Amino acid sequence: MAQSVNPANDHYNMAKALSAALEPLIDVCLKIGITSPEMESLLRVAFVQRAFEKLPRHANSGRGPSVSRVGIAAGVHRTEVTRIRTAGGTTSARETMETKERLYSKSARVLHGWKTDSRFTSSGGLPLDLPIEKNRQRRSFEDLVEKYAPGNHAGTVLKELRRRGNVELLADEIIRFRSSTPRSKGVTPTNVSQAAKRIRRLGETLFQNILEPEHARLYEETGKIKLTPEQLRLLRPVIERRAKTFLQALESEFGLPKATDKGVEATTVGVSVFSWQDD
Repeated sequence: MAQSVNPANDHYNMAKALSAALEPLIDVCLKIGITSPEMESLLRVAFVQRAFEKLPRHANSGRGPSVSRVGIAAGVHRTEVTRIRTAGGTTSARETMETKERLYSKSARVLHGWKTDSRFTSSGGLPLDLPIEKNRQRRSFEDLVEKYAPGNHAGTVLKELRRRGNVELLADEIIRFRSSTPRSKGVTPTNVSQAAKRIRRLGETLFQNILEPEHARLYEETGKIKLTPEQLRLLRPVIERRAKTFLQALESEFGLPKATDKGVEATTVGVSVFSWQDD
């Protein structure tokens, strides 16, 4: 007797397996303060956009997939698909993400209130330095949290804002507003975009080899190598030097001008070498 297949369970297992690929993205989000609802809203827009690109075109007319078909494939109501498509991907994503931030990010609400509420700003409109605990003389950080993130402990909110670099703790337990959008060293939209493109290239290669093994792309890696911290310190520059030499030679060899047939479109290819380690 054939075993019955539970689609829901199968989808869960596949989604759980895929979730490991999200871990480096989640780490960056946690570092710079992007919340789960914000990323989920962006994922929906990306899902719809990608579906329009990747679903098969109409066999006879050659037209792209319909709104209804994209909605079915992406699991999004066609009204939402139309809204995303009409607004344009970038605009729709930004608007949805900003809405999610206002609704779900307690930290964002606290910072916004600190910047805009006259009770917590100076006569010049700048955020006041606030004592942590309530007192009769002046507004406090506890007052701020109670108004904009009710039900949350002020100390917990403070720890998160300090971790992100939004605030700093002065003497006598006074909190100073620093920035709504601090950035860790090296974390810029440009750098993150470049890293994301490299992750995409790696992901496309790996999943191409699973989904279309007959058109497999090059992917090789060493087995696990156990190294002591001292060995790693000594070998890392050797590995980096050899990898750079290999890539430069490869680029030099295949980058030479070559005669191509007129009218034949060239394909852009590349080879990447990266290292990984399990901490």
